Amino acid sequence: MTIRLLTYLKQHKGKALLALLLAAGTILAGMGLMTSSGYLISRAAERPMIVDLFMVTAAVRFFGISRAVVRYFERVVSHDLTFRILLRIRTEFYERLNAFSQKWMMSKRPGEMLTGMISDIETLQNVYLRIISPVIVAIIICAVTAILLMFIDPMLALSVPAIFIINGLLVPFLALRLARGTGKTDRRARGRLKTFLMERIQGMHDSLWLENKKAVLEDFGEVQKDIDGVQHRNAATSGVVEGLNTLFANLGAFVALVLAIPLVLNGQLPPVMLAALVLGVFSSFEALQALPNAFVQYDSYQEATNSLRSLAEPARSDGDEKNMGQHGHTEAQMPESSPDTNKSRSSNEELIEAHPCISFHEVSFSYDQERLAVADITFELPPGSRNAVVGPTGSGKSTIINLMTGFWPPAGGVIRLDDHLLGHLDMHSYRTLLSVVSQDTFIFNRTVKENLRIANPGVSDEQLERLLCRVGLDFLADRLELELGSQGMKLSGGERQLFALARALLKESRIWVFDEVSANMDVGTERKILDMLWSNLHDRTLLMITHRLVDMEKMDQILVMDEGRIVERGSHESLIKAKGRYAKMYVQQMEVLPV
Repeated sequence: MTIRLLTYLKQHKGKALLALLLAAGTILAGMGLMTSSGYLISRAAERPMIVDLFMVTAAVRFFGISRAVVRYFERVVSHDLTFRILLRIRTEFYERLNAFSQKWMMSKRPGEMLTGMISDIETLQNVYLRIISPVIVAIIICAVTAILLMFIDPMLALSVPAIFIINGLLVPFLALRLARGTGKTDRRARGRLKTFLMERIQGMHDSLWLENKKAVLEDFGEVQKDIDGVQHRNAATSGVVEGLNTLFANLGAFVALVLAIPLVLNGQLPPVMLAALVLGVFSSFEALQALPNAFVQYDSYQEATNSLRSLAEPARSDGDEKNMGQHGHTEAQMPESSPDTNKSRSSNEELIEAHPCISFHEVSFSYDQERLAVADITFELPPGSRNAVVGPTGSGKSTIINLMTGFWPPAGGVIRLDDHLLGHLDMHSYRTLLSVVSQDTFIFNRTVKENLRIANPGVSDEQLERLLCRVGLDFLADRLELELGSQGMKLSGGERQLFALARALLKESRIWVFDEVSANMDVGTERKILDMLWSNLHDRTLLMITHRLVDMEKMDQILVMDEGRIVERGSHESLIKAKGRYAKMYVQQMEVLPV
């Protein structure tokens, strides 16, 4: 990852060079301040004319002010550079995750993904500020100090930089040894904390209802205890290395003093320069102060790097390569030179403007490689048709949606949009054709307006008000700034589905997909939602996944699934007359609930 960061730095060479020069300039300004201050004190002790001190006084002021100014601009430039690198890392990481299969994404716990996308990347932002930049600045200061001391005495030019180098190598190495293993423990503990908080916050109502607040706090205490242990160990290590840093800085100043005294006695060095020399050498060790603490955190940097690599690299082989269709390529790995590919991609815009037919041909898919979720299914969704997929739970109904939306590639068979393979199309453009309304509509903890404008950012407030009245959510029409709460907790189940229908209408897509949209609802609410659906469907293609056989007589085609296969197909009337599985399901439902 450090090599990768250097690659990012190449794209901002000017800013990186400026940041390094400003960082080195800050240390040099500090050295100038200490040197001129030491000279001023020594010269003032000789009681010269006040005029003789004007220049050195001005130098003290200059270095004092310039140090603060240079430090400010160094922080501005270096942090701007760091945030630009951070933006690139986050963007590339998100793009890589976005290309992986939904199957792989669902295998990860939310806390693990959150740790990877936030904590690990934020950890890496300090690599430049705390490792790369300080190391280069320390080398620059060491070289400058050696050159300046060479004009005074060769022995000084060898001895002081030698101590400088020993300090710069020994103390960070010791810090690295003392902190070994803490990165993995720290990341694991913080990942557990994020997972714990996400799960407990989402289940807070259940915890309060069950009155298990004490148990939750005890679990939190155990997680926090692990984090505290790592922080205590890092604090102890930091204390040791900071003490060693101070020791070496004083040792360097002492060596400079011992070697400079004979020079003063021999007349080779003016007496007033003794304090200036010692204080200047002492201040040069400031360049090494940040290095040990950076290496205390090095294990955390390495662990974050390994974690991000494990998220970004094996995911493709796990999520994509195992789910190749019969053409032997995933959606993200289609052969660029394929004539069919070039033809399909060149026709993307035509397809988006058209009202295409979606067809499955002998499609198979498995989630776990042990049992096929769907097996050799073949059907078509003609433009403007009304289609239903029915069957018992676990028969593969929802898998059809996952394949149709392109979140998973089929293990066998092909899915086509007119004459074009689905895997060859631009998925973002293709998905603009679809509006998927699931039984669990996700609503963000934002306002009514913001949640609706996800589907159409350019819609006006007046249009939103009319739309809400149109779908039966009149009470929200004049409350567009209302915060809906986490997961839309201020809305009932039926209202959330009507809200999802409003989103679908705003998107103005040509294909509607409803997945168990009326599940777990009372008959009255279900009737209201279905009536809104039919009144707004117009000439759109409809695919309804359901186990409730309601309004099936309005369907052009009904697919009956069982154990991943289509066992019957036809209209409501024809399936009832056939007296097969569909007819039995319909009779059983009529005996239990009114349709």
